[in-house]
Amino acid sequence: MILNDAKAAVETVLNFLNDPTKRTLLVKGYDNDAKVKVVLSCLNKVFGKGIIRTSSMSDIADHINRSFKNQQLPRNIKSTTNYALGKMTININSYATHTANNPGGNENTFTLFHPVQMALDDPKRYKALLHDLNKSGSSKIILITTNEWGIKNWDIENHVDEVYFYSVENDNPQIMTNLRNNGAI
Repeated sequence: MILNDAKAAVETVLNFLNDPTKRTLLVKGYDNDAKVKVVLSCLNKVFGKGIIRTSSMSDIADHINRSFKNQQLPRNIKSTTNYALGKMTININSYATHTANNPGGNENTFTLFHPVQMALDDPKRYKALLHDLNKSGSSKIILITTNEWGIKNWDIENHVDEVYFYSVENDNPQIMTNLRNNGAI
């Protein structure tokens, strides 16, 4: 039986979440909405609490709401507020600007870094991102890229336990056609 792209992604993410030997996963790919939806849906099956670290507090609600095609989160997100997302309670805060109140997580939580491309090509931000990964107390950490074609530095792959490329060749071939036609890939 051939799995479609989303089913393969769900299977990979759930296998990672249930593997006690792996802690960090980098999810790459060209369909940003599909990556966010699959990762959050899988986290919702395994966790009750989590942390989303983002580079842009003003954009994160739009990223998540667009991925699910409905209003999951309010437009204005505050780092001092916990939000319901599916059956999970999540805190959203910025990894680009540090505040004293950012939770560190524990064995019962996940930490999702999205999007991370802003930090990958900036040495100072990259060093801070690696520091945040190392000090996180969460049992599972997932990083999701966006603007895949624009990332030059992939050293982050050396700092994670698993890398998954979420292909959309079958589920959304139009994205691939557009990227090829525009010379992005």
